[in-house]
Amino acid sequence: MKNPITIKNRNIGIDILRGFSILFVILLHLNIRFGYSTTFLKEILPKKLFSLIFWNGMYGVVIFFTLSGYLITKSVIAKWGAVSQIDVKKFYFFRFARIIPLLFTLIFILSCFHIFQIDGFVINPKKASLARSVFAALTFHINWLEIQVGYLPASWDVLWSISIEEVFYLLFPIICFFIRNKWQLFFLLIFFMCLSPYARIYFYEGNELASKGYFAYFDAITFGCFIAVIADQITFQKWLLRIFCLVGLSLILFIIYFKKIVYDLGLVGLGLNITILSVGVSFLLLWLHNHHKMGKEKDYLAFRWLKSMGVYSYEIYLTHMFVVIFGVQIYKYLELSSNYLIPYSLLLILLSYFLGRIIFNYFSEPLNNWLRRKF
Repeated sequence: MKNPITIKNRNIGIDILRGFSILFVILLHLNIRFGYSTTFLKEILPKKLFSLIFWNGMYGVVIFFTLSGYLITKSVIAKWGAVSQIDVKKFYFFRFARIIPLLFTLIFILSCFHIFQIDGFVINPKKASLARSVFAALTFHINWLEIQVGYLPASWDVLWSISIEEVFYLLFPIICFFIRNKWQLFFLLIFFMCLSPYARIYFYEGNELASKGYFAYFDAITFGCFIAVIADQITFQKWLLRIFCLVGLSLILFIIYFKKIVYDLGLVGLGLNITILSVGVSFLLLWLHNHHKMGKEKDYLAFRWLKSMGVYSYEIYLTHMFVVIFGVQIYKYLELSSNYLIPYSLLLILLSYFLGRIIFNYFSEPLNNWLRRKF
């Protein structure tokens, strides 16, 4: 079943970027459980390429944050003409209809898995009770809970970024009320550019999960918001847009590929690696926005699978850990040799994609549309 209302007029480039991001997340979680670093993959792949493929899940989430800021601001401008004209009630309802039904369903399933002691889904009682975890998930502070008690099971852990995004959505209409022009948004961006790197390094200092704090990624989200406003109000020359594209891709590649140089320059220690990545994504978004606006996008066959992953990225993100956890358990139970590792990993990625696609087409998007029509 297709949903033409949702799929029509999507920005292909942005969906491809989302596809890359969710793929990085899945590959990181597979790497953590399969331990690719101890397999033949580490030997046959160049070091930088191995790191690019299997250790960029966190950066994938950062890209999602910047994209979220851009997409939600662009959506508000399209619906109400300007961020200052936002209809708060409708905004919250639209976000509820798109996000909450699947999130609540996921929490219910995870709670059942914990109650029935399904391996890989049981919350350590020394860290948190089920009731405490459910409360944290429903009130969008799983990230804060993990900072206090440590990692929850991976299927719960993915909700840390959702918590940050939901808090952003709750604050967004309030921010819009005070933001009357792009310069006020620019000064807010400067504020978060200073605060967020500091928060990543010094808030909860000494805690390995400190980077999951709320303020740690508000610069990434605000960059996306700012770019959406700029792209709506300013028309750039083609040559300048090409420069934006080149600069954006260069900054993204610099952060995700040349990790040792980034670390040696002290950018990680200053918390600026995330900021630079968000700047790169923002420049790329300017080009993608105008490329789509001018109708110059091309739906290349080679990238359609990534575009499709981008369309279903929210559903894939929330549910892929079911495939990863059960998939790894089956792999170990069958005692498969390492010769099957690559095709088996590809199978799990494919299953994650189809699970997300099925949920999108048969549950979350039909329910989203029904809620909007009904209420």
